[in-house]
Amino acid sequence: MAYFVILLAIAAVVGPLMAVVPSKRQRALASARDRAAEAGVVVTLREPTQIPPRLMRITDNPLVCYGLRVAPREAREWQRDTWVRTRNGWLSASGKPSPQTLLSLPEGAEVVVAGWDDIRVYWDERGGISATDKVINCLRLMHPDPHICAQGKPS
Repeated sequence: MAYFVILLAIAAVVGPLMAVVPSKRQRALASARDRAAEAGVVVTLREPTQIPPRLMRITDNPLVCYGLRVAPREAREWQRDTWVRTRNGWLSASGKPSPQTLLSLPEGAEVVVAGWDDIRVYWDERGGISATDKVINCLRLMHPDPHICAQGKPS
């Protein structure tokens, strides 16, 4: 009986501690976000907004935003647009053809926004480090600064 009480007391102490240990998925997400931060990419937990109603996303999965800042002087003659992965492929809000760079994004990427001060890719963070590298590469290739663009590898 005494051993049972001791075992129960140990379980009562260790149980809550095990709840705060990150899972394998949480460690993988932290690793991917660290990798993005090292590449100068800003990771924020926000959903895409202002998607035209005619551009329906493929899924309703929650998405995370990976963004790369653009200096105002670099964005002067830069084309701003929103691209959404639909059942018919990548479509833009402006109706113009989508850049070939978007085809290299992982399946979980659903929205790309070229805004006034940044380029953003909204995706579900599935696919591990290789998918994260594809998102970082796409952001670099779309950047108007030739030095940053040169860091990307065309696919």
